[in-house]
Amino acid sequence: MTVLTAKQQEALVAFLEAARELGLSRKAQAELLGLPLRTYQRRLKEGRLSPAEAAAAQFLPEALREAEAAFGDGARARAWLTAYVPALGARPVELLRDLEGYKRVRAALGAAVYGFY
Repeated sequence: MTVLTAKQQEALVAFLEAARELGLSRKAQAELLGLPLRTYQRRLKEGRLSPAEAAAAQFLPEALREAEAAFGDGARARAWLTAYVPALGARPVELLRDLEGYKRVRAALGAAVYGFY
């Protein structure tokens, strides 16, 4: 475990801001990073994440930015990310744990906004 680099620290701050905007609990945040809740809480307190955890933290804020740009409205973007999307079989926010899930969310966002999938 290493102390966060400046870039990783920025990713964590962006993750926490996006999680707050979406109303995600600490437990949901921990799940997105693939961590047990107590471990996540300890990581936040210590300001330490593994490189993989820091990388995973980037998916949530990036998806939120893309949804806001696509919908042109933060409220609509937040609603879409937290609502069940039949094409995904889940809420988009639940899939933002890894690159594959992030890609699926981006494709579904394109379908929702531009009518293709």
